[in-house]
Amino acid sequence: MHYRPSAHGKGAISDADDPRFFLAPTGKIDPSAELAATLRAFFTREPVGGDPQPAQCAFIARYRWLKAELNIDDRRLPSQPCERFQHWFDELDAEAATLIFASAYLNNPASLFGHTLLRLDQRGQTKHTRLLAYTINYAADDSHSNLLMYAVDGIAGGFKGRFDVQPYYQLVRVYSDLESRHLWEYRLNLRPAQLQRLLEHVWELRGIEFDYYFFRENCAWQLLTLLEVADPDVRLSGAFTVWTLPADTIRQLAQQPGLVGDIIARPAHDTAIQRRYATLTSDERRLARRLWQNPDLAGDPEFTQRVPARQALLLELALDQRQHQYAGRQEQGDQSLPDAGTHQLLSARQRLPIAATPVVIEPFATRPETGHASRRLGVGLGQRDGAAFVEFNARASYHDLLEPEAGYAPDAQIELLSLALRHYPKHGGLTLDRLTLLDITSLPPFNTLTPRPAWRIHAGWWPLPREDNLDGLALNLSGGLGLAAETTWPWRTLWFGLPGLELDYHRDFANDHRVSLSMTTGLLLQPTANWKALASVTWLDDPFSGQDTGLRAIITQNLALEPDLSFRMDWRYWAGVTEFSLGLRAYF
Repeated sequence: MHYRPSAHGKGAISDADDPRFFLAPTGKIDPSAELAATLRAFFTREPVGGDPQPAQCAFIARYRWLKAELNIDDRRLPSQPCERFQHWFDELDAEAATLIFASAYLNNPASLFGHTLLRLDQRGQTKHTRLLAYTINYAADDSHSNLLMYAVDGIAGGFKGRFDVQPYYQLVRVYSDLESRHLWEYRLNLRPAQLQRLLEHVWELRGIEFDYYFFRENCAWQLLTLLEVADPDVRLSGAFTVWTLPADTIRQLAQQPGLVGDIIARPAHDTAIQRRYATLTSDERRLARRLWQNPDLAGDPEFTQRVPARQALLLELALDQRQHQYAGRQEQGDQSLPDAGTHQLLSARQRLPIAATPVVIEPFATRPETGHASRRLGVGLGQRDGAAFVEFNARASYHDLLEPEAGYAPDAQIELLSLALRHYPKHGGLTLDRLTLLDITSLPPFNTLTPRPAWRIHAGWWPLPREDNLDGLALNLSGGLGLAAETTWPWRTLWFGLPGLELDYHRDFANDHRVSLSMTTGLLLQPTANWKALASVTWLDDPFSGQDTGLRAIITQNLALEPDLSFRMDWRYWAGVTEFSLGLRAYF
């Protein structure tokens, strides 16, 4: 029934928000009334539930559980046939359940932190047929929301969430092929009776609506409640009181003794393209770019004189690229048939009865449970223009560019609700130094086969110190769009340039605000997996009011001492004011 203690500590309340889920008028907040109404309904054939039918069939998990717990006599309460449920159950033919984690997708606010769902593995299923399995997916219906209200609706529960059963290949096409997200498959060790109870409860939830909240009652949290139905001895969802991030739920499941079995990676389609492309010589790369654009080159001597295994590799790469682009056009509404070029490439590949040069295809990201925890607390010491301070900082979630990439999307940053408080002994008391509402940065290294831009957005309050006011704070809304490039000597280094626009509000500006054109350039250096350094300079120019906006500079490094403990050191410069600080940060 999804009951849990109510907020005021007295009584209980169900997370389900659809009146069709309850048989008593007060069932959402009164378990006793709901139990009595449920037992009465089992004696009738009146249609109830999200998919109206007799109560014994509409709420078959409740019926079978109560029958066992209360030792109900079939002679006093005859069992009713539930042909529709049995047909559905037999069609699923589930032997096991696998939890699927889809990595973060920065272009969709609802998927910034990843997504989880359950796959129902059928009897006799192999690695070649698992795409045909069914999945249990919980998602929000945001079709009626507009751009301005999207965030408000998602945070305040304005969307309705529903469980849905659909083929796995449909979700793989969206997540892996179109959105280039890695999929991690975690086989769950559920006993047959547990799996059956889970499916019986999913049958009860068809069509039932829940209020959807991006940060807590989301896909990850609702799947935990399903697993609690399967095994009432585990307590999973109660561990998340404010935030429920998919990666955090994976870590929690991995800590349950014996729950998780085999783990399999399904790299994104785009990753397969990039991995193959990275193994080519410079000459082969030029040919690969020409081949997918002009399939006629498959008959050119420049191509046919190459080693057959390399020809096969180039053809498969060109096919993958064309099909990837075709899938993207279909998603945008282009219903045209596959072009003749794809047919040419397929025909050329068929004429080569030889395997392509093998390439190991691995995700760029590692399993989510291998990374640091998403919440963070820190303490540090420093000085700003000679004024010493002690800093206390915290972050609700999730990951920044300087933290180790294990378990997270590489070259990306997503920070939500991060703040820093400072105590200056000379002034006394605590002052707010910065408050980040949202900061997203994506720095994919540019390549000529699958070019992607680098970009960033920031919303929040950040320091605007002046020589006469070291505690200045400005509201900042900013963004940038540019490019990033990668070099590997002597260490992996990411170079980036991001032209952009900044809007700042502060009483020291003319009319209390300034609008600046910006140019940020910098490099992200990674000497080791646990050590990163970042240096960047931002030039600001206000062509609208003529205010002298100067520049900002930062040099910072982060050394991970343990997976959930790091040492941070920063140097910053703002138009004549310099600052240095160091500190420790712990993750939990």
